[in-house]
Amino acid sequence: MTTVDRDVARHAVIALAAGQHRALTRRQATAVGFDSRRVATAKRAGWLAEPLPGVLTLQGVEASWTQRLMVVMLAAGDHAVVSHRSAARLLGFDGFDEPRNAMIEVSVSRSFRLAPAVRAVVHHVTPMEPCDVALVDGFRCTTVPRTLADLGSVVPPQSVRQALTSARRNRLDLALTRDVVERLHRPGQRGTGVLLRLLASIPWEGQLPATWFEELLALCLDDPALPPIELQHSIVNEAGEFVARPDIAFPSVRLGLEAHSRRFHFGPDAEHLDEDRDLRAALAGWELIYLGWYATRRPAEVCKVVRELVSVRQRALRAGER
Repeated sequence: MTTVDRDVARHAVIALAAGQHRALTRRQATAVGFDSRRVATAKRAGWLAEPLPGVLTLQGVEASWTQRLMVVMLAAGDHAVVSHRSAARLLGFDGFDEPRNAMIEVSVSRSFRLAPAVRAVVHHVTPMEPCDVALVDGFRCTTVPRTLADLGSVVPPQSVRQALTSARRNRLDLALTRDVVERLHRPGQRGTGVLLRLLASIPWEGQLPATWFEELLALCLDDPALPPIELQHSIVNEAGEFVARPDIAFPSVRLGLEAHSRRFHFGPDAEHLDEDRDLRAALAGWELIYLGWYATRRPAEVCKVVRELVSVRQRALRAGER
């Protein structure tokens, strides 16, 4: 091999590794003309290392988390998928970029073992459905729904909830997620069980489906027993300061209906802001009712409850005028 050929092979190895988070296999190196003798020479020179048998890394900078993950993935072969906490970190879920979640975690569908000194967790699973795997930053990784379904087996439920909240902010398809977790769930399975319970709570916590809300609104507008309705009515206090803008308002009885729960902002962190607004609305003489829980009821049943609420408000206001 000429000097030019050797340089071409060396540059090919560097380029290949650079596209794989500074890692590659011996087999990949051989395919571009960098044989085992050249690998040995490069290791002695210090610009290549072999952290796991058959896997090479470029030296010169401190190993990143993604490089360490790629090393394990290359060692495990084509049957490996980034999963659990590593998938959550790769997908950008809130709370999983912290040092405590820097563990390398993969799932494999064949026999594979790592030396005890390697800081990694290997889950042996049945082969995954293609729909449960996606390409993320150059890694075969479990999809968002599959990752959420797996997380509950390795982290506390509150961490799964944080991950679910994060995914919902990024427009998670809840119907698809529910289908995935129901397909994966088996009696006694912890991870899927945690996610099923969290998904079951979402009608209480998230925005109501538009069709549900529109049907409820139509019923309320057509109900002669209800006073005039205003949508997005602005509530102000005695000083003329803006307080709130409920989705449905009955100004004559100072009753507002919100088509979501206090956790509409996707998690408990913003709940105190809504509570402060509720207090200011109460000081302005208004009562705000959240409809999140009622998403599990038929709109006609909810309309009946609204009539009762209006009746209560009418009696309370009349009593206050005496």
